[in-house]
Amino acid sequence: MDNKEQEKDISSLECDKGKIRNDYEFLVQKLKSIKEIINLLEKKFLQKEM
Repeated sequence: MDNKEQEKDISSLECDKGKIRNDYEFLVQKLKSIKEIINLLEKKFLQKEM
């Protein structure tokens, strides 16, 4: 996930503020997003080492 996608996620979250959301679902989505970011960073780091 690059910066543009992160900004898109943030802006979509700001639009959802007016809606009632399940906190558990929200946290699970954020954890999945964080996991994807970490995986991409690991891949980029490993590519630089090779």
